[in-house]
Amino acid sequence: MAMTERLISSVVFAALAWPAQAQAPNAAPSGLVRLNVVALDANGEPVPDLKPDEFQITDQNKPERIAFFRSNAGAPPQATPPGPHEYTNRPNKVLPHSTVILFDLLNQNQSDRLETWHKLGRALQQLESGDSLYLYLLTLEGTLSPIHPIGSKDGDDHTWTQQVEKTLDKAMKAASHARPTEMSDTELVVKKTYVALETLANQLAALPGRRDIVWITNGMPNVWNPKTPCNGDWVDCALYVPHLSVTLDKDDVAVNPVSYTSSPMPDITRDMEQIAGLTGGWLYTGEDIGSVLKEVARDAASSYSIYYDPGTDNWDSKFHKVRLTVDRKGIKLRSKQRYYALPDKRPENAKQQAALATVFQRAADDPAIGLRAAIVTEPGKPAQIQIRIDPADLLLHEEGGVFTGGVAVLLADIGASGPIGAPSVAMLNVHLTREQHEAAMRDGLPAAQEHPIGDSVQKIKILVLDQGSDTAASLTIPVAH
Repeated sequence: MAMTERLISSVVFAALAWPAQAQAPNAAPSGLVRLNVVALDANGEPVPDLKPDEFQITDQNKPERIAFFRSNAGAPPQATPPGPHEYTNRPNKVLPHSTVILFDLLNQNQSDRLETWHKLGRALQQLESGDSLYLYLLTLEGTLSPIHPIGSKDGDDHTWTQQVEKTLDKAMKAASHARPTEMSDTELVVKKTYVALETLANQLAALPGRRDIVWITNGMPNVWNPKTPCNGDWVDCALYVPHLSVTLDKDDVAVNPVSYTSSPMPDITRDMEQIAGLTGGWLYTGEDIGSVLKEVARDAASSYSIYYDPGTDNWDSKFHKVRLTVDRKGIKLRSKQRYYALPDKRPENAKQQAALATVFQRAADDPAIGLRAAIVTEPGKPAQIQIRIDPADLLLHEEGGVFTGGVAVLLADIGASGPIGAPSVAMLNVHLTREQHEAAMRDGLPAAQEHPIGDSVQKIKILVLDQGSDTAASLTIPVAH
């Protein structure tokens, strides 16, 4: 069994062993709606200082209360910097962000494809870095052709864009031929396009932080559902859109269509605006791809994370419209405007196991929850892992000036050939007065744990799960013998 599979198996085994009484009193609600929100002023610049009480949310015209709010502008660090021999999963104080460009040949006409091809190559070659940037073609056969793929051996090559024109030219020449006859079937084109978007979203989900697809296309293909009475809204009436919406939402991936069409049509433009609004992305028309990438990265770095709990009756397997407004004048918001309310019927343990397994599969540490940790040793005593958790990243419930919640902490020993034994598990029930909460916001929430370390242990992987939101994070620290 591969190392990653063994790690996941051991983590799931540990999660299954959690005693029922160890579940936090404020365990995750039936389902949170999660919004990534960008606020821009009249000049199009990010507004980083909005407060939760300035926002209002309605879901199907029903007012909702914000359960969790965090500004991601610089991923607010804990006020106290890491100490000597202390490691952090936010060394740059900025949450990571990954973008994949999908150059869609299938949904463009030939003249637009040729012009866009050269625009794209020139723009990418002028980028300072190709870090966390990936590129695929959607061919005329409806298949994904990788130019710089996610998860490849050269995936960390920051200089790949310097030679991309030659690579892209070769791929485009191989892909430039007559459209296959079967691709005149509209429904087949829709299926192939949606599968391509879902495949890229699933691959991006292996990477930590915010994720975007920049989709260079001339249209949002769709096919109407003949069995459903239609009000003219393709999101509600088209086939396969619910599945696409749920996949993109689960993977927390925003889709940003980019159109260079020489003959724009209002209906097509509206459809592309709606797929952007379905995912929290934005439609760009005619803008240089370098400018688009900068704006997408800026939005990711300056966004707000907002969660609300609409209650169990909300999850009715229908599309819901979300309206988000802000009191401050002159501010425009970019956020998800709809979602498909698919009920998640899994037991709470299963949800938490899935969150832990997802984080464990990621090669890099996941900074969704800010963590700092150090190994402290004293002669004749077991080693102690001293962990500090950023409470700003936890969904804590406040009542009467008391903040409560629950955190699970798993420690996994890793040797030269993989995991050693099963992870240890500790449950931390959070109960903080206002003064204690302020101190934790400054210094971090402490979670020290004794942990004997054998001679064969090279690293300790720390997993932390917020039971209020089912959000997991990780930090790997080396062991010095």
